[in-house]
Amino acid sequence: MLQWITEQFTRYHPDRAVAVRAMRHMRPTERRNLFSEDIMLMRTAEGYWFESLIYEQLLKIASQTNTIKKIVRKGADVPKHKTKVMLGTNGLYSAEKGDIRVRGNGQDLAEVDLLLFDSKNRVVFCEVVTSPADLKDLEAEIIYKKHLFSYLFQQKHVGFILFSAVDISNTQVVRRLVGDPDNAYVGTRACEVMKSVLKPLRLTTLPMMPVNNPNLVSCKSLRTQGFDYKMLHDEALCRLYFAMDHHFSAEQYFADPCVSPLVKKVICGGLHPATLRDFIAEYGLRVKSEVLDYAMLSQNYSKVVMAVDFPAMSPVIYLKPYKQRTYFKMVPLKAGGFKYERPTPSRVGFYLWLETIKPTLGIERTRDILQYCEDAM
Repeated sequence: MLQWITEQFTRYHPDRAVAVRAMRHMRPTERRNLFSEDIMLMRTAEGYWFESLIYEQLLKIASQTNTIKKIVRKGADVPKHKTKVMLGTNGLYSAEKGDIRVRGNGQDLAEVDLLLFDSKNRVVFCEVVTSPADLKDLEAEIIYKKHLFSYLFQQKHVGFILFSAVDISNTQVVRRLVGDPDNAYVGTRACEVMKSVLKPLRLTTLPMMPVNNPNLVSCKSLRTQGFDYKMLHDEALCRLYFAMDHHFSAEQYFADPCVSPLVKKVICGGLHPATLRDFIAEYGLRVKSEVLDYAMLSQNYSKVVMAVDFPAMSPVIYLKPYKQRTYFKMVPLKAGGFKYERPTPSRVGFYLWLETIKPTLGIERTRDILQYCEDAM
């Protein structure tokens, strides 16, 4: 199927009907921005449109061959609904805007642009890019998603297709990816060339209607292997402490069969109030332009949680401001200490998980975690 799809998209240029159908997945403002003079708005709208265009073209060619058996509904083809964020929920689901995601204990573990199945019911996931800048974390994400879908569908080899509207075929990332026979790279013409078929149309008045297509299936209808992400997380955390106490390397830790490759991060625990004074004196915290001391930390933040990101084995600090429903994610500085990266909003499952964390870490265990991460990085 990978080879067949690659051949179908060689020098691809959409006809007007498919290009127009792709816009049914976009809001009126996004359609308007396709030809905006604001480059940032235009590029964002192009990304949405190009992703939808690939989806629509795959639907079209699936009706002409048995090579593609099923395509998972997305965008306007997903019935409108609200997805409640709850701890303990695991598995594949459709988000409110029709995105395809996998959840673990309520948090989003992964999102894929497209999900399809070949004639033998083998799963293939797709990513769609419109800029070389999108490659920064792509390789690590693909490796993780292959582990994830391999587990969910009990499939040893998981196919992957990278669609790109920019020529990135000679980048190191793409060269490594296409070295795997389970992967394919599909380069198309540039977005500005392909969207030229839309120029005479009134873009904002088109309806956002779902289609009835025999090749479309919902996330709910897919039979996947169940899992308890919280249990996998807790086992990985337990094994991390064992590895630290027995001076195992990071390679030995990840080789442990008890450490699931599905676990992206372990939450070690909250720092005891008595730990905070030593911690901030030894390591330091910077929120935007403000360097925190112990008095500022105690006055403005109600909780400090430590976690470790996998597979980088990178420590992360989460700060909970008083009277705000958010956590500030703090990442390591090369010169030492931690700096503010981004907020964790209350609408995501990971926020709910952080809310359940109690203070369990003393200064000695905190130092052990940070030293182990430093040695592993």
